[in-house]
Amino acid sequence: MTTELYEHVRRNLFGGHNQNAFVQLLHDRAAIRGPIQGNPEEFSQILYELTRGELNGRNETVSCETVTRGNKDILKFTDGSLFRVVRAKDQIVGALIVVTPHLQSMDDLLESREQSFARLVSETLMIRDAFKRVADEYRRVELSLAADRASAELRVARESRLETIVEAIEKARTGGKVMVRGQLNIDALVDLGFVPCLVDNPDNWVDAEDVPGLWYRHGRSGIEVLLTGRERLRPIEELNRLEFTFLVHRSDDDPAAFGRMQKKFRGARRDGAPYSLKEFHADLLALVKYPEELKGRTEEDLGLMADEVELVMDRRQELDKGILPYEAVFKRDTAAIIDHIRRNRTPAREVRKAFDYFEYTGMIDQQYKAELYRQIAAATAERSAAARDSDALLYDKRVKEIVAEVLKKIPKERLTPRTVTIALTPYVSELGFGRLVKIRERILQLKEMVHDQ
Repeated sequence: MTTELYEHVRRNLFGGHNQNAFVQLLHDRAAIRGPIQGNPEEFSQILYELTRGELNGRNETVSCETVTRGNKDILKFTDGSLFRVVRAKDQIVGALIVVTPHLQSMDDLLESREQSFARLVSETLMIRDAFKRVADEYRRVELSLAADRASAELRVARESRLETIVEAIEKARTGGKVMVRGQLNIDALVDLGFVPCLVDNPDNWVDAEDVPGLWYRHGRSGIEVLLTGRERLRPIEELNRLEFTFLVHRSDDDPAAFGRMQKKFRGARRDGAPYSLKEFHADLLALVKYPEELKGRTEEDLGLMADEVELVMDRRQELDKGILPYEAVFKRDTAAIIDHIRRNRTPAREVRKAFDYFEYTGMIDQQYKAELYRQIAAATAERSAAARDSDALLYDKRVKEIVAEVLKKIPKERLTPRTVTIALTPYVSELGFGRLVKIRERILQLKEMVHDQ
């Protein structure tokens, strides 16, 4: 059974927040150390999952045995685990099913015989009506999900037609988004005259990162359309089902905004080499391919990571405060700042981190920071080193790389605040406060993407 089907039935039968008491029988039998109990419907759902609803046939997961002496009914799993199942009665809730780990005796081995689950349900546990309600719900949900899938396939087929995509682009206004499904349709748009481009810094937080986009001029009207690729990580593998999302700018909507965005579009790489269709494909895939390190992660996992990064930021903040004289920065006393740096031989890398912090807090702005960089470089004869550090500050693609590296280092089962801190430790000396802020923003961005799946 699929997790989707199980969860639908569980919510319909028991409510959104109530976990099935017997769920460990499906996935984690070794962790069951003592009796577990629940109502007949809960046990019936797990039995339905184990038997796929077939009570009279054999299956590869579990069988049912009865032992005459002691009147025992045993669930025998192929992994060797054994559980005794009995019906009990509670004065408040009524009938209960109790499942207990079982240690097989010699008498059990000699006197046990296999029985059908149909007999266990109808005669031994007397939960035939409960099992029927569960089975009916499974069939109802299966039909509903099948209908939803058929409807979704029709929608996918409609949205995948090139004519539909072109119509959506023509109707979209500036600030809207359009979705192009499948790499074949991307190539078809290129054949229609859409030009692959690199977009320089389309978002404020991914400074100096190039993003793929498309430029088009309508032959008759002369209207220009700019399509900027947007990140959308979804667990889809087939090239012709991938969903490429683009932000739209039109020349006839807001000419000023269009002009600003148009300056960011170019048809060549930074070194002047032509931007090939193969490179365009690779860049688009980077925006939509679901990262291996995100598979199996939950919103809670990513929230824990974001919280821990915030604690690391607090520690980094204390370090950054002491790198430069606080009063001199507050008063914008450039001479005192430069004198402090020269006297203490503060490395340019640490200076950058401190400026990063003070800019984030609002004590200095970008223009003053740039002027400080220039004067410090001149005063300390470290122009080239300072320039390199300044350039490094702008290249925040490293933020995405670090988040991916940290996620890869920590298996899901070992994700704790301590392991996050340990995984981040090698980068803390490399990063300034602003980079840590952006790492946290990136994790929260991924959290939102996981939520939207």
